[in-house]
Amino acid sequence: MQTTSGARKTASIAGFHAGLRNAVFAFLKENSLSPIDEKGLMRKAIINYSMWFIFYAAYLLIGVFWGWYALLMVLPLAFAMLCIVLSVMHDGSHGAFSNNKFLNSLANYSLAFAGGSPVLWHQLHVRAHHDHTNVSGHDQDFESGGLIRLHQAQAKHRLHRFQRFYAWLLYGGHSLRWILFDDIKDYITRRWPLSKAQRKTLLIEIIFGKFWHLASYLVIPALVTGNWPLAIVFYLSHWMLLSVALILIFAMAHLTEVQTMPAAKADCEEDWALHQIATTVDFATKNRVLSWIVGGLNFQIEHHIFPKISHTRYRLIQPIVRDYCAAHGVRYFEYPSFRAVLAGHYRHLKMLST
Repeated sequence: MQTTSGARKTASIAGFHAGLRNAVFAFLKENSLSPIDEKGLMRKAIINYSMWFIFYAAYLLIGVFWGWYALLMVLPLAFAMLCIVLSVMHDGSHGAFSNNKFLNSLANYSLAFAGGSPVLWHQLHVRAHHDHTNVSGHDQDFESGGLIRLHQAQAKHRLHRFQRFYAWLLYGGHSLRWILFDDIKDYITRRWPLSKAQRKTLLIEIIFGKFWHLASYLVIPALVTGNWPLAIVFYLSHWMLLSVALILIFAMAHLTEVQTMPAAKADCEEDWALHQIATTVDFATKNRVLSWIVGGLNFQIEHHIFPKISHTRYRLIQPIVRDYCAAHGVRYFEYPSFRAVLAGHYRHLKMLST
């Protein structure tokens, strides 16, 4: 793990966020770079969607002629969907995909392509998680129904003694639970304060998103290949793999042994950027292949401070952010590799189990 030298001298540094914003946007302007890399993200969207349709067609073709060998396409198809969600949808949900409102919304609706609800994602991720990162009772990203203890403010149970071993298995069911149950439950229970127009949109998303999800991954493959068992095994394997990947990428940046875990909003840093830096880490930032795949989310600090800047700019602005932190005595967390941050999450699970 790498950090800038020195400890922060005060609980809050006046004007830190404003000063950092000025430094980053001045850098972009000096280098004639738009905060939104529309051409770069459009190129990635074309590549990622092309991969998905090619791999999907290959899955059906192999299933027709070679039966169970079609399972070889589980990993490629899950990889393509992972790239779509992280490199297209995620930027779209933050308004960082395009300066064109329609194209940005189209990118955002990539989540519906996976079967999820963009309306609920905005509430859960863009609002709750980004506005209240790691704050108990506000950030819902580490809520597990008591099965896993991920925050010090959560109740401890005897079962949690073993969570560093079984948590990884539970991560595999997250996406299916989210797509098939949580969205519907949130609509029925009115979990989020939505307007009538938003609830109408949400209902449409649920109906058409779940229909497409089940049709594309179960019904169409079963009918085309004539093999329902194959379709079911492929479906479960695909979404469990994807679920683990998504959990690891999103959770690693916030749930290791080094981040701050506020029990209440009153415990947060007064400066918003300082709060994001204290609750977030970067990891494996020198791994360009990983950065491409995960949509720059290994530069999580930069993303949390500048969510409306395209992820392809994070590598460029990281030195500005890191140097600004060093100049102000603010500790900046960075794990050198994915393996290192993964070990940090394991230690986090172990620490909260004792």
